[in-house]
Amino acid sequence: MNYIKHIAITILACGIALLMGACSNAAPAKQEPEPEPKEASTQLTKKPLDEYSWTELKQISARISEAPTPEGQREVAQSFGLVEDDGTITTQTHKLNLDDGKYINVRLVGICHDDASDGSGKVGLTFMTVGGIGIYPMNDDATVEGGWEMSGLRERLASEKKRFDKELADAIVSVDKYTNNVGLTDSFESITPTEDELWVFSVHEVCGDVTWDIDEFRARRGSEDVDGLVNSEGDQYEAFSQAGVTSETDPSGMLSLSSSTGTSSWWYRTPYPFEFSGYGDTGSNGYFYQVSASGFPQSLGSPEVPTTVVVGFCI
Repeated sequence: MNYIKHIAITILACGIALLMGACSNAAPAKQEPEPEPKEASTQLTKKPLDEYSWTELKQISARISEAPTPEGQREVAQSFGLVEDDGTITTQTHKLNLDDGKYINVRLVGICHDDASDGSGKVGLTFMTVGGIGIYPMNDDATVEGGWEMSGLRERLASEKKRFDKELADAIVSVDKYTNNVGLTDSFESITPTEDELWVFSVHEVCGDVTWDIDEFRARRGSEDVDGLVNSEGDQYEAFSQAGVTSETDPSGMLSLSSSTGTSSWWYRTPYPFEFSGYGDTGSNGYFYQVSASGFPQSLGSPEVPTTVVVGFCI
């Protein structure tokens, strides 16, 4: 009996051992992979302009550009407070930090106004500095030859972006700007595009249509359409038109720059395309248009004279 009991215990022990061995050799149960951690998505909500980061404004700009109609673009802009309830572009400002610890304010001037240089379509937001980023000549010499395209100021601005905080610098995109890039000319073929990340405004982008030359010189010069050339350099930005800026007036004072050192004129990128020779001018090779120190929309400046530089950019 004890022998039989011993055999039974032995068989039971072997069975347990076999079972354990089978379990130890079995393939482990398939483990479900742990979900990848999700990146925190930026939740864009309406707030004052200066409370948006440049990254957020870049995202908003992309949403505006993606809207299929101009009406849809404005609806997106309005949903983020960039267009007011009355349909006007906001006049709020945003701080632009510079590398020397100083800052300058910027304001929105256009929505889907400028064409991206890469051919991807309209860029959602265009800004301008409310003051100057420096005081520079347009050229080292008193010449308008080559217009904006060949100017020393354009060359300088190509590297000026490095002064901006990195978040903004990374958000800026190149756009096409149309300008008389010959200088002294009466040919409309002189109006050609340049690809620019930072640029100064043209007369027409600020003032709309002008009749300055017709009003002053047409009777003496005949048929040269100087005003037609000036009026071919892009379209007036919405912020200027809603402020009532024209070729003769600036009722809201939007163009007037003031600082601790007083008021100052600032550059347009538009060359005056007619040579003054024969009308009392002495040795000049031309002028670029400027906003006058009083804020009047039109004056002329010699290219080699340092003048305040107000820039535009798109994100």
